[in-house]
Amino acid sequence: MWLQLISVLSLATSSLAASTEEWKGRSVYQVFTDRFARTDGSTTAPCNTTEGLYCGGTWRGIINHLDYIEGMGFDAIMISPIVQNIEGRVSYGEAYHGYWPQDIYTLNDHFGSHQDLLDLGNALHERGMWLMIDTVINNMAYITNGSNPATSINYSIFTPFNNEDYFHPYCEITNYENYPLAQRCWTGDDIVPLPDLKTESSDVQSILEKWIQGIISTYSVDGLRIDAAKHVTPSFLPNFYKAAGLFMTGEVMEASAEIICNYQSNWIPSVPNYPVYYAMLSAFTEGNITALADELALMSSLCPDTTALASFSENHDVGRIASMNPDMSLAKNILAFTILADGVPMIYQGQEQHFTGSGTPDNRKALWLSNYDTNAELYQLASILNKIRKQAMRIDPGYLDFKAYPIYSGSSELVIRKGSERRQIISVLSSNGENGGAYDLTLPISYEPGSVVTEVINCVNYTVDDKGQLQVPMNKGLPRILFPADQMGGSGLCNIGNWTNYGKAKKGNGSSAAPDTRISLSALCFGLFISVFGSAFALIA
Repeated sequence: MWLQLISVLSLATSSLAASTEEWKGRSVYQVFTDRFARTDGSTTAPCNTTEGLYCGGTWRGIINHLDYIEGMGFDAIMISPIVQNIEGRVSYGEAYHGYWPQDIYTLNDHFGSHQDLLDLGNALHERGMWLMIDTVINNMAYITNGSNPATSINYSIFTPFNNEDYFHPYCEITNYENYPLAQRCWTGDDIVPLPDLKTESSDVQSILEKWIQGIISTYSVDGLRIDAAKHVTPSFLPNFYKAAGLFMTGEVMEASAEIICNYQSNWIPSVPNYPVYYAMLSAFTEGNITALADELALMSSLCPDTTALASFSENHDVGRIASMNPDMSLAKNILAFTILADGVPMIYQGQEQHFTGSGTPDNRKALWLSNYDTNAELYQLASILNKIRKQAMRIDPGYLDFKAYPIYSGSSELVIRKGSERRQIISVLSSNGENGGAYDLTLPISYEPGSVVTEVINCVNYTVDDKGQLQVPMNKGLPRILFPADQMGGSGLCNIGNWTNYGKAKKGNGSSAAPDTRISLSALCFGLFISVFGSAFALIA
């Protein structure tokens, strides 16, 4: 009977596995587990990030602060790798980050228990949110403290890879652009080398595939990020993706559009969009707005599907935006671009609090030091951006697959359109910064003449002139996000209620968006569906 029940549950879990197409509609908040929230909620105990030590963040702590994440409109989270890491301290810290695996069959008890991780999945699914787990399949880890990695590794400590036959012989990566070398040799250093698994080996592949299937089934995982996918044998990535049976994005830290698009074409359906990330930095921290327009066009022409890539502007491996330029207006433009661009948006914890930190470990400050400030400017902006994105998805079935493209590029402005006619989002982005002056920007034809559009950040309506042009007041380098006023109903923005069907917004140049608080029958039906579906999912989990 138990075997039959397990079989039924496995089938149910498989049938609920979230595909790439389904993940396109999600908005992801990246949780750095050790630095997000402690179980007891304490915020005063020391956490010196420069020492690289465990600070006490847990899965239970995440559960206790899901309101904070959901309040920004995120409907998925990604957590740090979950498996047991090596214990011990070196000159730059210990394995608080989760990327130094020792035993893939055991959970990292610094982050919590088996029940804690089960409860996290359940708590997310009860809210209609999804769980993504960062995953290490390229290597294990060992502390040598300067000893020669070629002779000082005791492979018996690894589970299940307890024999050196599972690993490539030690060699140093002398050129990271030499992919065969980077995939055969070891990452890490001579203090903590990362023994490189033979991911071309059928034995290694089989172990990893069965392991990830067990993780997904046990903890009701909805998606995976593959750490250091660039260093994994490329032919293994599609095998691992097929075994997992759900959405997967693989880290390939490359500025080259050709390399990134080749990975998507041949090996894995999604990778973080590093080429656009680097172009975005050039646009908003260096003022080269043309670089971003050019990179968007190049990626769209080379990649099979830019809408399946992961859109990001910060993560745990790169410097914080505020450390490159502390200008709040630039930070707002970057956040707007990241959430409304093509792909699955992934926002790294602390970005909404304008955290600084030029690189590891300073970019991993504990979030509780912000007191989870829900009044922070970027926190509030993230909520608006996620709401308008969901609104566009709701009224336009083709929105997520519509490839965004620039409709105007000026010396300091980039205007991007995404979405079908009469339902499109127009993002007006600026690199001027908060000291930028006031002026009117005349946009080319983007909406029908006479139509009314709402600027959703400031809740102001504008009327398109009889030539199809629209004058948008710009000031202090702030972004403007435009959406058809008669499609705002149910967005929850500008004092308009959620999930409802409204008439056309009142026309008028510069008028405030009209409020309405009616709730439709369709909204009630939708809510009932979510309630029933969520309960079923929780039972399966």
